[in-house]
Amino acid sequence: MNRIYFELYSRSKKVTIYSIRFEGSPRCETDVFIKEFTRIGFAVDVEMIRSWLWYIKERGAQMRYFRPENNVSAGPITFSKLRIYCIRCSENIVILDGGGEKKGQKTQDGAETWRAMRLMMDIDRKLIEKIRAGDIHYSSDLMQLEGELFIDI
Repeated sequence: MNRIYFELYSRSKKVTIYSIRFEGSPRCETDVFIKEFTRIGFAVDVEMIRSWLWYIKERGAQMRYFRPENNVSAGPITFSKLRIYCIRCSENIVILDGGGEKKGQKTQDGAETWRAMRLMMDIDRKLIEKIRAGDIHYSSDLMQLEGELFIDI
């Protein structure tokens, strides 16, 4: 069983962005993703993802800024060789993971993207369970998650 923490990644007046971090790991998965794909030659695509995140922080996490993929989302919405996966909790809260290189038309065409999307689907299921149980809840201003900010998978 793995414990996964939801950690603050970035915040603006419009949105709070969390990233996941596996217990025992010193860095969140979003930072691992960005560092790795910058290192192996995807700097332009990483910059597209950074721009997409900046846009969300400025405008809010509106549905039109995300690619729906099963019960989770992906970005960026512009053409990119990379996909980063997330859970769009509301227009004010997003939880990021990492992702991978797009290898075809479907997420399943690439092992990295398929694994990242399945992980976010599992996290989404566990998050919903914890919200229903009252272990995680939204702050009164609906801008943050509060409570036990971790799940076990």
